[in-house]
Amino acid sequence: MNLILAPVILPLLAAMLAVVLRSNLKAQRVISGLVAIALPILSWVLFDTVRNSGVQVLRVGDWPATLGIVFALDLMGSLFVFFGAITFLATWLFLVGGGAGEDSETNLLHPMMLVLVGAVNWAFSTGDLFNLFVSFEILLIASYVLLIHGNGAGQVREGFKFVVLNFTAGMIFLATAGLAYGLFGTLNMAELGVRIHLANYPPEAVVLGVLFFCVFGMKAAIFPLFAWLPDSYPKAPPGVLAYFSGILTKVGIYSLYRLFSLCFPPAFFGEWFQPTLLVIAGLTMFIGVMGAFSQYSFRRILSFHIISQIGYMIFGLAIYTPLALAFGIFYVVHNMLVKSALLLVSDSVIVNRGTDDLKKVTGLIHVSPGLALIFLAAALSLAGIPPLSGFYGKFGFAWEGFNEGHYLTVFFAVLTGLFTLASMVKIWRYSFWGEKQEGPENGPLSRKGVIFAAGFLTSAALVLAATGGWFMPIMKQAGEELLDRRPYVQAVMGSDAAALLDGPGWQEVAQKP
Repeated sequence: MNLILAPVILPLLAAMLAVVLRSNLKAQRVISGLVAIALPILSWVLFDTVRNSGVQVLRVGDWPATLGIVFALDLMGSLFVFFGAITFLATWLFLVGGGAGEDSETNLLHPMMLVLVGAVNWAFSTGDLFNLFVSFEILLIASYVLLIHGNGAGQVREGFKFVVLNFTAGMIFLATAGLAYGLFGTLNMAELGVRIHLANYPPEAVVLGVLFFCVFGMKAAIFPLFAWLPDSYPKAPPGVLAYFSGILTKVGIYSLYRLFSLCFPPAFFGEWFQPTLLVIAGLTMFIGVMGAFSQYSFRRILSFHIISQIGYMIFGLAIYTPLALAFGIFYVVHNMLVKSALLLVSDSVIVNRGTDDLKKVTGLIHVSPGLALIFLAAALSLAGIPPLSGFYGKFGFAWEGFNEGHYLTVFFAVLTGLFTLASMVKIWRYSFWGEKQEGPENGPLSRKGVIFAAGFLTSAALVLAATGGWFMPIMKQAGEELLDRRPYVQAVMGSDAAALLDGPGWQEVAQKP
């Protein structure tokens, strides 16, 4: 079996087995744990293969690329699969380390997490719009079940909003994919990019691009399509929210980077598109961080920060240079680790103290200095303090933004970083640095396994920062591949199709039936 399918098939098959053994909690833990351990190894092998041998392609059933199901994994996709696997491993460690009660674990928690992981990897590795839509729908079903896991009134209410909004986005996605097929005769993303290019980016392609941007923008929670996230995400069970925050919105970002580099390069929308993207990026950053700054709930602060961090990634797409895209990819993988680590810290507080209200949980540094240190490292990285991983991305965006003359958006990026630091200080001041509370309920944290999970993911973020000099050339290569498009198109469609992207005679070719 081609290894491209392994990160997709393995968790989905394991989910089926876990459902069969749903009455045996130990078996479910073992099955989920084996997948959690195997995925980082498999995905690293895939990443190394792509790095050394180029884009990996699998045509299911050996049908022609224009007709059949195609999986294609490039550097960006393989990096996202690998760091997503690391995040899932940490989530599993949290859940089995005391983050989920046994009643919760036996109620399809592990099978649904496995389905969610398989769907995420499917989205990161598919080469056609139809399968991207299918992966989104499977992802939506699994995430909805996990969001309402526990059946609390607030969970069901916010889960309903979550599923309605995301279902609406899915229907728009399906209709837009159908329109793309009707206009250009294909759903294969590589071929769609070639055909749009050969047609010289007609007005209908611009309409398609705007529709796709709205769909994936809603999935990524950009301004003004983010209203569903800060109310629904904090209702997710402990542990589950960490994976949600680190991975789910990144599927929307991945889709934007993939489709807008392959099919809809921003320059072909006209002079209005890049300024619009820059405004959206700035507002997403600033409104998200201001929402976070006004909260007094650990989870709600970090949920609003999901939105503000998405703004930086949109900024990378808006600048649209090889380095900006490279820093965008780096910032995504950094955020997968750091954001999930911070949510694991908040969830550790919840499972040990029963609340995440900053005014009710104080003095944690006295009872768990390890957890305080984990939070401090992850929080400073999120704020972009050097030499932590968050600094690389933010410095890169500022550098490229200045070079390209986008001074106002750079200003908002820097301002957002300052308010991010202020909100992290706010959490530190109330929950960690406050006076130690008395009473047996405020003693040492009893569920120490959850702290280990948060520490594991924070350590991974520190390793990313320490190896940034090794990773950044790889990220730069990934950004160059996105901008060029030809390596991806050549791997999927062949060298003749890739030559059409910059060869003469495109007008004549476009007129052929």
